[in-house]
Amino acid sequence: MKIPSKNEMCSCYFEDPRQNKVKRKILNAHLEYFYFSNAINIKCDGDEVINICLLKGASFLTRDNEKLDVNQFDMVFIPNNEHIKITPKSNNKLNNKICIVKSKIIENNDIEYKPEFEIKHFSLDNFQPRGEFGDSDKMATYREVWTAFKNGFYMSGFTNIPNNALSQGVVTSVNLEKEDGKVKIYPHIHPEYPEVYIYCIDDDSQSIAVSQYLINAKGNSVVKDLNDGDGVFFNGSMGHINFAKPTYKNLEYCLYMWIIPTFGKKKDIKPVTLHI
Repeated sequence: MKIPSKNEMCSCYFEDPRQNKVKRKILNAHLEYFYFSNAINIKCDGDEVINICLLKGASFLTRDNEKLDVNQFDMVFIPNNEHIKITPKSNNKLNNKICIVKSKIIENNDIEYKPEFEIKHFSLDNFQPRGEFGDSDKMATYREVWTAFKNGFYMSGFTNIPNNALSQGVVTSVNLEKEDGKVKIYPHIHPEYPEVYIYCIDDDSQSIAVSQYLINAKGNSVVKDLNDGDGVFFNGSMGHINFAKPTYKNLEYCLYMWIIPTFGKKKDIKPVTLHI
């Protein structure tokens, strides 16, 4: 696999789509991310599936004449050969924002059932603790994770950095390994599977950002501070690290949404260490 240059890694980042819709493609995965004021029709063909996340606002989701509520940060899985319509409850475009990831079904080696349409409703009560707080020997890796889907076609959900961890500064998307009695932090990779991160930070001032690093196999890296609404869509062969900078500001949430298309190959992706 070709090792991406720094310029290619820099091109993976995108800003909140207030000005322009974000449209990207990596491997067999397509990303669309945009604000909207009118109803959206979303259709899956026979060889594709879709994972969507409503990142702002509240909408009605219509499927087979059934009208359902979807709210901020809810996630939806749409199987192949299905059609839905998303209708915003507000006609103010800046009140409604959505991320749509469409991917091909490549194979079904590890899939024992056909996933069905499903909505997963967001709640901070769904999050499970991961990692550890920092001490004199290591940086904090503590975060709280909600895995909404892990169905062989997508792994997706949210990671939240709570206030008591933000006060230390937290590094995530890493593997910890003991070497010579010391804990070392390495980026991790999942080479066959791309990933999108979108940052959701309760901070109207835009003063709080997460530093997001991409690293290639040669150890070359790029970094960008990403505020609320910014994101990155990258090939999983790149190492990726998030550093939530220390802050004592009391936030309701400091989240990032993540979606990994798995193409019908695997239900569970185990990231491996990028030793650099």
